[in-house]
Amino acid sequence: MKGECISRFTLHFFLLTLVPILAPPLRAQILDDTLAPDSLAEDTVDYTARFLEAQQQVGLRASVVPPLELPGPRPALTRTVFTRDSIEWGHAVTVGDLLTQIPGVFLWRGGFIGRPEPLNYQARGASSAEYYLDGLPYVPAGVDSVAVDPALFSISFLERIEVERWPGLLRIYLFTRRHDRLAPRSRIAIARGDGDFARYEGSLERRFSGGFGFTIAADYLNSPTASGTSSSYSNTQFLLQGSYVPTPRIGFQYQLVRSAPNRRPFVVADPLPNDTIGRGFDATRTDAQIRASWRGREAGLGPRVDLVYGRTGWDGAGVEQQINQVGGMVSYRAPVFSVGASAHHRTRWTALDVRGTAGWSPIAAFAANVEAVHQRHYGGRNSNYIALSAGLQPARGLSVTGSARLGDMVAAPAIAADTAQELSDYGAAVGWDRQRLGLRLAFSHTAPFSPFGYSEFVRIASLGAAPAIDWLTVSARLAPVRWITLEGWYSDPRDATPEGIPPSHSMTAITLRSKFLRQFPSGIFDLKLRLSMESWGTGVIGRDAAGEPVRLGGATFFRSLLQVQLQSFSLFWDRGNLSASELTHVPGFEIPAYGSVFGVRWEFLN
Repeated sequence: MKGECISRFTLHFFLLTLVPILAPPLRAQILDDTLAPDSLAEDTVDYTARFLEAQQQVGLRASVVPPLELPGPRPALTRTVFTRDSIEWGHAVTVGDLLTQIPGVFLWRGGFIGRPEPLNYQARGASSAEYYLDGLPYVPAGVDSVAVDPALFSISFLERIEVERWPGLLRIYLFTRRHDRLAPRSRIAIARGDGDFARYEGSLERRFSGGFGFTIAADYLNSPTASGTSSSYSNTQFLLQGSYVPTPRIGFQYQLVRSAPNRRPFVVADPLPNDTIGRGFDATRTDAQIRASWRGREAGLGPRVDLVYGRTGWDGAGVEQQINQVGGMVSYRAPVFSVGASAHHRTRWTALDVRGTAGWSPIAAFAANVEAVHQRHYGGRNSNYIALSAGLQPARGLSVTGSARLGDMVAAPAIAADTAQELSDYGAAVGWDRQRLGLRLAFSHTAPFSPFGYSEFVRIASLGAAPAIDWLTVSARLAPVRWITLEGWYSDPRDATPEGIPPSHSMTAITLRSKFLRQFPSGIFDLKLRLSMESWGTGVIGRDAAGEPVRLGGATFFRSLLQVQLQSFSLFWDRGNLSASELTHVPGFEIPAYGSVFGVRWEFLN
């Protein structure tokens, strides 16, 4: 035993003596090694700590520049709001798809996704809708200087859409995404479809505690020729936004929205070979805004001043335009009333646009709003009208509202020969809205009007003048159980058949939506199944170049949606024209049978 211990001691001593001798050559060998050192050994990042820090930032709010909009209040039944959740789950690929949920809206669909889809509301043609992008008027430009095509908007850029309903007019406010958390938000989406249809979306939004923030978003859409012999479409869009909000009361923002639509002419082989019935163009449109905002109180009450400069540029299809807008808005908001005024100067078509508004809500059951508008157009023309609305809620869930527009309006300021037309439009609505049942009955009267058509539809050269019309609209919602909803609307012009919009128009849908809380008590799972039907009777879509009426045949279209969400990840499958109907929204522009789009979306908050 003693000898064994001595032997072990001798061995240990020998090794301790030998290692220092061999160590220098070993170090030299390692330094001379041509292999890259293992970076993991040098990684000192604590990813768990970073994740926990990001999770804490999710609950920390950051100040953002408030949206540019005239203050309320607004009476009930006069406005529809689509939140981001409504947009994601609204069975819509485009802004036009969402707008079909507004009772009375008829979309001039020019084929598959990406083709024109201007709306017509109560036979006012191109004057049916006014669009505002982050509070600034979104003026028509380029190939159609009279009407805005909502198909050209990227729905992925939008945080909220508000639609104000007036007799003969829809005001559509589009608000880009506003991230108000210190945790960064990113989003990716990929969609494919029939043929070579493809859509790729991505965005990154970041706010910092020092007041700075930015948004970068992109949307690429490629839609193949799904009907006709040629009708493809592609568009690459970008949203860049930078802001500085040093205090909750002061903010500065720069925003750039750029799109590059490339729409091929819509060509058919019947009745003539290579007949072009839809115009095409390859262009770019850029909308830029610079805004400074100040408000007297952080909570939104008190005075507020906004100064804004906007620039719209169009280049393509033989048209080069630049429209500059400069102006501002002042307002004061109190708990029971609000007043506001805005003024804008534009370098094209409308030199001056002045508006004043006032709202009053002395009690929770009553609200009233009035707006006066003066527009001075180039060529010595003027638009002057007043819009009034008031609503009462005499019982829980019951609402009664009346509205009117009175004065004179130039329907198409871009057309020098167009003069002011008299407005004498009014309407009333009564609604009942509870958790299981919702009903709305609306009546409106529109004065005689000469509307303008849409330039991209070659065969429909014009719309005939509309007489005075009484409109009846009914909408309903029934939810017998929490996970099933039946809803729809019906619109009909009484004692008249105006052009550009079909009579007896309806939209109905059945939706099954459930979170399966028994199986997923955390609520991370969501399932939606929806089947919708749009139907209308025979009418007149417009007039051809010779002034002859163009018949619009009655039609029925079915559309389905399957959508599943698991926390922030979702997948969807949208399929249209399930009955393979050969009928059309606009004569000649066939809707492809079983047109499908499927894809995934994924949003992150870290």
